[in-house]
Amino acid sequence: MKKIYVSKSDINHRGLFTDENLNKGDFIGVSHVVYDNFWYQVVPIGVFYNHSRKSNCIVETKNNVNLLIADRYIHKGEELIVDYTKQLYLEQPTEDWL
Repeated sequence: MKKIYVSKSDINHRGLFTDENLNKGDFIGVSHVVYDNFWYQVVPIGVFYNHSRKSNCIVETKNNVNLLIADRYIHKGEELIVDYTKQLYLEQPTEDWL
């Protein structure tokens, strides 16, 4: 797992940030797991990453585990964001979302 932290976010109060530079394809950590047909969020990743259509991360599902993966080079201190519209099981953004 990469070095991450929760801090103030311009997107939604608090967000998930990286404490190191990341390369495209880097595994950041586990965000969610499925057990007995229920999704469980893994703290802090599954709770604090925010949505943006200008995302820098993707979520890949492998064996009922969601992995947060860098989708491009990400600078130290940058917020880790995912485009929720690409994960239909997540709460979907409405027009008033950033």
